[in-house]
Amino acid sequence: MEIKKAKFVQSLSAFREFPGQGLPEIAMVGKSNVGKSSLINNLTRNSKLARTSSEPGKTRLVNLFLINEAFFLVDLPGYGFARASKQEKDKWAEMIEGYLKGSENLKRVFQLVDIRHAPTSDDQLMVEYLRHYEIPFTVVATKADKLSKAQRGRNLPVICRTLAVQPWEVLVHSSKDGTGRELLLEHIEKELTQNDTDSLI
Repeated sequence: MEIKKAKFVQSLSAFREFPGQGLPEIAMVGKSNVGKSSLINNLTRNSKLARTSSEPGKTRLVNLFLINEAFFLVDLPGYGFARASKQEKDKWAEMIEGYLKGSENLKRVFQLVDIRHAPTSDDQLMVEYLRHYEIPFTVVATKADKLSKAQRGRNLPVICRTLAVQPWEVLVHSSKDGTGRELLLEHIEKELTQNDTDSLI
């Protein structure tokens, strides 16, 4: 897949109708500062498309990006931001759950985790949530440039055990050097093509 066109559409504080609704949606979910916005920018090769910050908790709304006029990438608020108030955390959780439950066009969730650390209890809860509601998901291990290949090899089994996924089900990515970008795009294209095929049956 080649992304030729990408534009920001809208930010939502609660799930509701939005321009272009009806197209397939691929959502990014993960803890604060795991790299959701950076991943979107890397996939689209537009460093200014999704707002990024070194400060956790920057994404506080559901942000929609229209890709190739054909599907949406959805940047969900991060969870697990320790310095946020309980009220803020509850609000973000409500936004995430409202979107995941409300969208009829969500095709897959990319569950992002930091490859440098074992998944958190919040990561585990999110994966359990996705499994419970039978929402297709793929684990993406971000910030791969921060580790050597040997270190990645030691950390990936920890991620797999903690989230109960197989090694071949985890995609490794770096927004800094582009590691895994093409593979992620292939997975998105496969998902969209599969859905097109299903609609013809």
